[in-house]
Amino acid sequence: MGYKVFVSYKYADKDVFQNGNNGTVRDYVDYLQEHKFTGDDFNKAEDDHEDLSAFRDETIQSHLKDKIWDSSVTIILISKNMRDPLVSEQDQWIPWEISYSLRTQVRDKKRSNPNALLAIVLPDSANSYEYFLTKWQYVDDNNVTQYVRTIHTDTAFEIIRKNMFNQKNPEIKLIENKNVYFGACSYIPTVKWKDFLEATDKYLDEAVALSQKKEEYWIQKQVHINEIP
Repeated sequence: MGYKVFVSYKYADKDVFQNGNNGTVRDYVDYLQEHKFTGDDFNKAEDDHEDLSAFRDETIQSHLKDKIWDSSVTIILISKNMRDPLVSEQDQWIPWEISYSLRTQVRDKKRSNPNALLAIVLPDSANSYEYFLTKWQYVDDNNVTQYVRTIHTDTAFEIIRKNMFNQKNPEIKLIENKNVYFGACSYIPTVKWKDFLEATDKYLDEAVALSQKKEEYWIQKQVHINEIP
């Protein structure tokens, strides 16, 4: 595999399909650690219960920099309740973990480049991905049925939304009054959990390849302050 990975996730989200003893997203993290990565190649975020509202940016950085420093890929586990809409995004860990994954860091004259990012969508408690991924179909000019995947970015953190469908010159076609994107239109590619397990190296390689074309994307690196409704 050859990559050092940092995984960002909502530790206690219970609205996931049963995949272990805890019945939370952490079960999926444990599975990755036990079956897909080894030892020093895998560094996970810790419990996300800590209140960030009293922390300064520098304090958050000191907490995250050692975890993210020597990784080259950040995996974001998308779960149904990963984002708490009643808490400011700046007071939740995941946006900060993504933000620091996207930054260039310098330590002792050594440079750590921004990580590649990959979003892995976990099945919810009903074993469905439709809270984040759905699809529709149309018949093309050759009378062939084509399927289009819809990513429901409106449910995600802003820093995730802004780094999807953010290619500077995307290929877009209007089909049935809908804008359909083709090619590598997002800096953060998205894959279902079951598909990632079947072709882990493939999806990691694709994410790393995208990270080497950063200049082709409008990349948001900052966590913005948002108002709570």
